[in-house]
Amino acid sequence: MNDLNAVKEVFIKEGYSSAEDFLQDWSVILSLSKAEQYRAEVGFFKHKYGMDFESFAARIHGEKGHEDFEKEDDLDDWEFAVRALSWWEAKIKEIKNA
Repeated sequence: MNDLNAVKEVFIKEGYSSAEDFLQDWSVILSLSKAEQYRAEVGFFKHKYGMDFESFAARIHGEKGHEDFEKEDDLDDWEFAVRALSWWEAKIKEIKNA
């Protein structure tokens, strides 16, 4: 039980009134870090192909009779990064409003 008191003492010393306040702040920090990771990945693909995701997806889906596995893999990875970024940005707003 003394260990729990030590934890509470650290929270209070750092300006947190509760463990929940601490968890909220650290959840925001973690979420910001994840969002930045996916933002960088989205930026990488945008720079690599010189267009946004929607334009690239339209181009890949519009090509008939020609398969480029690297571009299709990039499309999948880019789509995942776009969706993950959107999810993390929504979580950041949700957590900040909690």
